[in-house]
Amino acid sequence: MLPVILSGGSGTRLWPLSTPDIPKQFLPLMDPERTMIQQTISRLDGLDFMSSPLVICNGKHLPLVRSQLRTIGRLNRPVMLEPAGRNTAPAIAAAALYCIENEKDGLMLVLASDHTILNVPAFQKAVEAARNAASQNKYALFGIVPTRPETGYGYIETESATNTGVLPVKAFKEKPDAVTAEKYAAAKNYFWNSGMFAIPAGLLLREMETMEPEMLEHVKNAYAKAARTDESIKLDKESFELINGNSIDYAVMEHTKNAVVIPLNAGWSDVGSWDMVWELSQKDENDNVANNATFCKDASGNMIHTEDGRAVALLGIKDCVIIESKDGLLIADKQYVQEVKKAAESFLK
Repeated sequence: MLPVILSGGSGTRLWPLSTPDIPKQFLPLMDPERTMIQQTISRLDGLDFMSSPLVICNGKHLPLVRSQLRTIGRLNRPVMLEPAGRNTAPAIAAAALYCIENEKDGLMLVLASDHTILNVPAFQKAVEAARNAASQNKYALFGIVPTRPETGYGYIETESATNTGVLPVKAFKEKPDAVTAEKYAAAKNYFWNSGMFAIPAGLLLREMETMEPEMLEHVKNAYAKAARTDESIKLDKESFELINGNSIDYAVMEHTKNAVVIPLNAGWSDVGSWDMVWELSQKDENDNVANNATFCKDASGNMIHTEDGRAVALLGIKDCVIIESKDGLLIADKQYVQEVKKAAESFLK
């Protein structure tokens, strides 16, 4: 099984620590010893059917990817480079072409490079179930068992309300409003769409031939004309830029009759905001999270990150995010963390 690691994100939701030059997947956000992409790859350790990872990123991040994979002993393939951002469907189609060419059984495990999973044994058990389903010519989608009514994720509706087994997909749902999210969380047959899945490469290409023939033709041209070295496979720029980008969900998953859900209850998060980093981090007795020396007086529920060991004093501050880096300073009430991306983009214009 070929792990395909998607690493095209710009990381602006965790500005100023995460930036387009060094987005969050290359930072040791949740583990002081390993970056998020290193954690993503390392949690596959012990699965003897897993091949070496294929990472897909843009050219600017090639040195980062190679360095971080080399550090954990996983730099065994060229890195695939996208010459332009065209969403996930073209990238995964290019990976499928590579998989057919280089892997005997043509199964892919598609993972984002910047998610966290706390319960690795539970995740690995789900991967084994997904591999079995993919071997039966199914798209095996990891559906996260909801822990709260969440409006920030898309949902997958299944035919039956159970958290185990392999569940046929009934429908995909857009990000809901708060009332609808409450209904989904209570219904037990709705799962968060994690964006992770196992796919038979051949099945994906056959269905794209029907569903997205023009996109697939451009991807095939970009792959055939790619500049190949020992370090990278650089997809052809002219061919790739002709692609009308789309997500794999919209392009294929919502139309296929072959999708199933593997329920996953393993402490998953896409770590998409600073309040989520706070939620997942170890806290002191006042629910503060700090990476350096911090003096607190009547301060609780805060997320503090400073560079170069700088000390911080918090006096009467509650539920705030204070992040300092060489690229900027963020001070925000946790209620406003969804606005960080807009703030970051205003500085990056």
